[in-house]
Amino acid sequence: MPLSHISIATGAAHFARMRSFYLVALAPLNYVTYFDQPNFMLGLKPAGKFPDFWLHVGNGEQTAFPGNGDVEARPGRTHLAFDAESPDVVDTWYTTAIKAGGVCNGKPGVRTEFSEQYYAAFVLDPLGNNIEAVHYKPTKPW
Repeated sequence: MPLSHISIATGAAHFARMRSFYLVALAPLNYVTYFDQPNFMLGLKPAGKFPDFWLHVGNGEQTAFPGNGDVEARPGRTHLAFDAESPDVVDTWYTTAIKAGGVCNGKPGVRTEFSEQYYAAFVLDPLGNNIEAVHYKPTKPW
């Protein structure tokens, strides 16, 4: 599965600096702003394509989830989404990731809050990062 999108939690204190850095650093790769909510979230996309890179302040201090022995304070979870070829692949990925020790963060299903065609599942990895497999084939760029 290729990468679909990534979202990095920066923490409120670092958001402005990270925003400025990525706006400049990704410009040579033809990234343009898709969504910009000052001091909270930034979504970027290659020109003419779908958004695939996000920054956000996070959702408060997060720690690795119980059971792995590590406790690590950080601004929030990193979010990685992998592109799946079909809903069946999303289902298989979810079952496999849970068996591998992941924690359910959203069972497979359509995510109507994004689109009627957005089929995804979410699992927290051993450090609490939010990992997603998504089957989404939109008909036009956002």
